[in-house]
Amino acid sequence: MTAKSRPSALILPLLLLLAGCAAPAGPVVNGPPLGPEPLFAPEQVKPGRLEYAPDRSTFAPILTERFPYPTQVEANAAYLRLLATAPENRSYPVSIWLFGCKPGILDQQTARVTRYRAPAVHCATDFLDGSGRRMRRETANFYYYDAIWTMQPVYPPLAAVPWRNREKSPKDFWGWLPGRPRYE
Repeated sequence: MTAKSRPSALILPLLLLLAGCAAPAGPVVNGPPLGPEPLFAPEQVKPGRLEYAPDRSTFAPILTERFPYPTQVEANAAYLRLLATAPENRSYPVSIWLFGCKPGILDQQTARVTRYRAPAVHCATDFLDGSGRRMRRETANFYYYDAIWTMQPVYPPLAAVPWRNREKSPKDFWGWLPGRPRYE
């Protein structure tokens, strides 16, 4: 051995011995944020353009108006919190991607949108597998409560509402004349 390689030959076993004494590192998991999430609203709404929050995270494409929306990171954190309460005997998509959002909550029973003053939106949500491919697209409600965004899956009826009777509206023959009330 040469004099130059001798100190490194002594240090290497010492480093291996010390590395064996270190505590094992846990798996790196990108879990939901632990603290409160900021409430962001887009600065402007331009159809077809991506909007950014002040922390440079992205909003989903916004469909109608300026309103508080969850960013993609906050929506995924809400999804992971929802998965934490789900039964473990099933497999679930790994993450979500918001496709488009609009203010209001979609009612599961009537399939109507109800507006609230509080930050509550419904979004077309893509559920993604581990490789990032879309498995399905569903509607999900997101509401901001207690400084975090919460996700609520919605399963609206897929069939049209059957009417009890098919009574037509009465026709007003003179309705085309100007100055007449539209509805009587």
